[in-house]
Amino acid sequence: MTIGLIGAENSHARHFCEVINKQKKWTDVQIKYIYGGDDPAACGKLCEEYGIADCATDDEVIAKSDAVVITYRRGSQHCAPAIKAIQAGKPLFNDKPFATSAAEAQEIAALAERLGVPVTGGTSLKTLPELAEIKRLVRPGSLVVISYAADPESPYDGYWFYAIHSAEICAFLCGEDFTSVGAFKNYASAVISNVTYADRRCVIATSKDSWELVITVSNGAETVTRKVNIAAASIVDEFIEMVRTGKPPRGYSHYVRSVELLGKIVESAGL
Repeated sequence: MTIGLIGAENSHARHFCEVINKQKKWTDVQIKYIYGGDDPAACGKLCEEYGIADCATDDEVIAKSDAVVITYRRGSQHCAPAIKAIQAGKPLFNDKPFATSAAEAQEIAALAERLGVPVTGGTSLKTLPELAEIKRLVRPGSLVVISYAADPESPYDGYWFYAIHSAEICAFLCGEDFTSVGAFKNYASAVISNVTYADRRCVIATSKDSWELVITVSNGAETVTRKVNIAAASIVDEFIEMVRTGKPPRGYSHYVRSVELLGKIVESAGL
């Protein structure tokens, strides 16, 4: 199985190379091609360290590979290569943020579904075993509070680059059927978002340097707070399993609704 990378600047590109080419977790899988126009210097280092061929265009990577990984830091750059990969019939990992508009997320999802090309991606944090345990605590009447990092002034599409982690976790824990969203940014660039559902509520609190993922679930007098070990996430395993089976690990509505949720937060807070 030949994997192609599109994007070199993001640390996730190196992570995929470490797991697949260096650790050789799968003897029949190798990353062989990369297009790194987003950071040619980083691309050169990846090619040298991991034995990867530098391609002139993303089209060349797509044509030469059995499956494709898009790791651009800017989600606004994901849609065009994602559509090309899906049209070429190549299973796809589309990194976070999956897109920076609900319309683009829907376009990717609809094409993947129509052509039967499996796609996964977004934040790796939703794969954490602890989140599955926390999800079992959420029930009608619950208040869920998610605290994690995000910088509204990030050079990589602003709040989109990191806040998508919390938006996807919210959709995973509380569901995709949110009914309203309100948000504001304070003087210290912390953003507080109130996400309401028919029978539960989620508060997302982010600040630039809050690198610990902390989740609290309150059910009346019963409150559980967990500091989640984010090192346990395993996006590469999920991707390879998907390519082998041809089955996406979750419904595409997860990505569309998560992107829509973050878009409403960005709009409400004026980010």
